Amino acid sequence: MLIKNVAVSLPSRVVTNEEVVDMIRSHSTAFDGDIDRTARTIKTLLDRSGLVHRRWCDSHESPIDHVAMATRKVLSETYLRPEHIELFIFVGIGRGFLEPGNSHMMASTLGFGNAECFDVVDACMSWTRAMSIVDSLFKTGQYKNAMIVNAEFNMLAGGPLYPSNFALKHHAQVEYTLPSFTIGEAATATLVVAKEPDNFSFAFRGKPDVSDLCTIPIPGYEGYCHPTDRIGKNGEMRFTSFGHELHKNSDELTEVFSRLSVPKKDIDIVFTHASSKAAWHGYGVKAGIDDKMYHIYPDTGNLVSASIPAAISMAKETGKLKRGDRALCWVGSAGMSFNVSSFLF
Repeated sequence: MLIKNVAVSLPSRVVTNEEVVDMIRSHSTAFDGDIDRTARTIKTLLDRSGLVHRRWCDSHESPIDHVAMATRKVLSETYLRPEHIELFIFVGIGRGFLEPGNSHMMASTLGFGNAECFDVVDACMSWTRAMSIVDSLFKTGQYKNAMIVNAEFNMLAGGPLYPSNFALKHHAQVEYTLPSFTIGEAATATLVVAKEPDNFSFAFRGKPDVSDLCTIPIPGYEGYCHPTDRIGKNGEMRFTSFGHELHKNSDELTEVFSRLSVPKKDIDIVFTHASSKAAWHGYGVKAGIDDKMYHIYPDTGNLVSASIPAAISMAKETGKLKRGDRALCWVGSAGMSFNVSSFLF
């Protein structure tokens, strides 16, 4: 499998850490305690993570517009047109439908009328998981190309984050709500073709016993699991994430990295899930690849499943990633799941 092209479309509104803290103050009208103290704590933690600002949709923007821009840009540099695409796969958390798959609705809207469609939902691992699935499908000889898209626009009013998670009630809520304040928005499109079948290598590792650390439960979720006091801490249809605990349970990142079949000296650039620059830099130091890591988190925040493809696109546009470079992707995700993958761009 080869990445023919990849593109990102970022919304126009730039939001700083200070603006986020001001929003929290404004919405936390029923706060029990010293809201200024809590706001200072949040600002300090955001700054320490390496986050400077993130991008959110302004009132005139919609997710489908950004997906359209990303897919148009990807195809504009190739001979392929929407009607040529054989697989159209939607990945990630941001979505407009539980049924049918978002892929069907977007393919219809954007003119990918001949494509087979399905969704992959695996938290921040969704894009990587879809790439692995497509790589396997290509090896069967059934398909020649695929378009993988996401629309991580989770800050829209009434969504799992805003304004609900910005209306804090007490200081202890920061423990399982802080990651909400790191989220950015983006759409990406990745065009892959069935060439060089041995190009990609993937290694995954799971840790489902801590699946309750990061959740967005829907009504009736209790019938589908053994409920714990961590699931739905912020309520149904709201994002709950114990960020510190997630990073404490990420030792498998080192283990899965050890499965890498490519010598570290051959790696030109490393893309990571954009959950925290400080944390990922620490993982990179342990692995001895910190000098090769390409961080977008300070400028975009956490782009959820769009983190890796957005970083690839931005590195390509700035000349940091060139054709023939050996790239490494390193992801830790809610679930929990962990991945290292390698490919020649």
